[in-house]
Amino acid sequence: MRSVLAIVATVAFASVARPQAIEKQISDSLRDVHDRGRELYNSGDPAGGYRMYQGGLLVARGILAHRPDVQRLITDGLIAAEREPSVARRAFLLHELIEKVRFEVRSAPRKSETVGIPPHEVKGSDKAKTGMTKPPATVGEVGEGVIGRVLWQGNPVAGVDVTFVTLGLPLPRVYETTTGPQGVYTIPKLPAGKYVILITPGPNSQVKKLPDRYATSTTSPLVFDVKGGGEKLDFMLQ
Repeated sequence: MRSVLAIVATVAFASVARPQAIEKQISDSLRDVHDRGRELYNSGDPAGGYRMYQGGLLVARGILAHRPDVQRLITDGLIAAEREPSVARRAFLLHELIEKVRFEVRSAPRKSETVGIPPHEVKGSDKAKTGMTKPPATVGEVGEGVIGRVLWQGNPVAGVDVTFVTLGLPLPRVYETTTGPQGVYTIPKLPAGKYVILITPGPNSQVKKLPDRYATSTTSPLVFDVKGGGEKLDFMLQ
C-alpha cells in the first residue's frame, strides 16, 4: 500500500512540476510497486501481487494525462490481464506491463525504432554464439546460481535490470538483480532450470534505451537452460 501511496503523492507534485520530473517520479514509484508485488508473488500470494500491480498502474494512468500513448498502453495491458483466467498469469502480465510503462515514461514519445540484427536464441550449450559468452576471470565466482556481464554494443553497462523468469512451470517465478560496475550481475540462489531473460534500463543505468524486445518474456530472444553451480553467462545485446 505504501508504494501505491507514493504514486498518489505525485498528483500534487504534478500540478507544479515539469513533465520530465513527473515521469521520473512515476518511474521510481512504479519500481517500488514492482518490487513489492514481486515479493508477494514469489511468496505464494499472486492475488496480492496482482492487486498491488493493478493499483499502481491505475494511479499512474490517471497522472499521465500528458502522455496519452502511455495511458493507452496501461489501459490495453489491464484489459488483456483481466481476460486471463489464472490470477497468477494476470499478475505476471502486469509485472511485465509495469516494466513497459517505466521504459516508456523514461523515453520521449517516438516513432518506431530501428535496431540491429537480433542475437540468436541462447542455449546453455551454445556458448560460441552471440548472446552468451564465457566472461573473463575478472568477473569473479559464485558457488551457486549464475554470474556474468551485460554488454550493449560491445561495452559493459552498469545499472541495467536483469530478470530471470522460469519457463515450463505452472506458476512462473521471477529472480531479479541489477548490474554493477563493469556490467557484472549475479544471482547466487538461482535454481537450475529453463529461463527467459529480460533486460531493461534501471533508474541509474548508463544506457537509457535498449531495444524493446528485451523487455518482455514473449519477445526476449534470451532463452536458455541454467545448470547452476556458479555458471558464468554474459549477455551481449545489440
